[in-house]
Amino acid sequence: MIFVDRPDARRVRGLHFFRALIPYVMGTRAGSAVWLSREVDVEPALAWLKERKAAEPGVEWSLFSLVLAAGVRTFARKDQLNTYVHRRALYRRDRIVFSFIVKPNLSEASAETAAKVTFAPEDDARAVARKVQEAVAAARAGKPGLAEPVMDALHRVPGLKSLGIGVYRALDALNLAPSELIRADPLQASAVFANLGSIGLDAPVHHLYEWGSASVFVSVGRIAPRWVPGPDGKPVRRRHLGLTVSVDERIADGIYFAHAAALFQRLLRRPELLDRPPEPETDDGSAPDGDASAAAS
Repeated sequence: MIFVDRPDARRVRGLHFFRALIPYVMGTRAGSAVWLSREVDVEPALAWLKERKAAEPGVEWSLFSLVLAAGVRTFARKDQLNTYVHRRALYRRDRIVFSFIVKPNLSEASAETAAKVTFAPEDDARAVARKVQEAVAAARAGKPGLAEPVMDALHRVPGLKSLGIGVYRALDALNLAPSELIRADPLQASAVFANLGSIGLDAPVHHLYEWGSASVFVSVGRIAPRWVPGPDGKPVRRRHLGLTVSVDERIADGIYFAHAAALFQRLLRRPELLDRPPEPETDDGSAPDGDASAAAS
């Protein structure tokens, strides 16, 4: 590769030899994927969202935007998640970028549009909700994504898809791919989210894409009631959100992923934490927010 760093990321240096060798042993993203499925109690989150909708009707508060806000905060405090493998080297992104699919309406004939949103590490739940609202509004208005005009041009000319993608791959291998093309590609992201719950589906186990650089894929399923033990030991009915996360295990170790997953779930159970600025993690992965049991939850 000509350049060590890339337009969207810096090469991670000073790795322990074991971490540096893993990309040589596991050469593909799909072959390095691991999955974690959880059902998260979202009764507090739904109550919090109800209050916010009443207090701030100008903001389109949704459970999906809250999931994204929890993702932003998790990536901000666990920045190894914002890493990807390229040609057996690890790179850490400069920004938190999430992609998701938007359909103007829930019909089979409705075309899908990819939304790609850049977040700041300090973004709170309101900032995330507003950015998501703007991205969804642009997609529903028919405004093309950054990559769509390029893809449409490649599609219309016979043979141009193969040539264009071949040239792009060659440039990307040398870390010379134009930053505008990387910025336009929805799979060049920190994570890809799929809101399957919006069409009544459970969260599937989704593959990671070899194209692009997303090391994390989050499937968001539907809300379903579950009977769980209440404070007095008697069963109570609580609404739970199904989530399945696919990650490239080459970017971090198991303990790191476990702490990140605990943090993500804690933020969904206690959405008021997303009104605060990010706080540093302690050595064991817990946060100084008074929830000492969260890392083990």
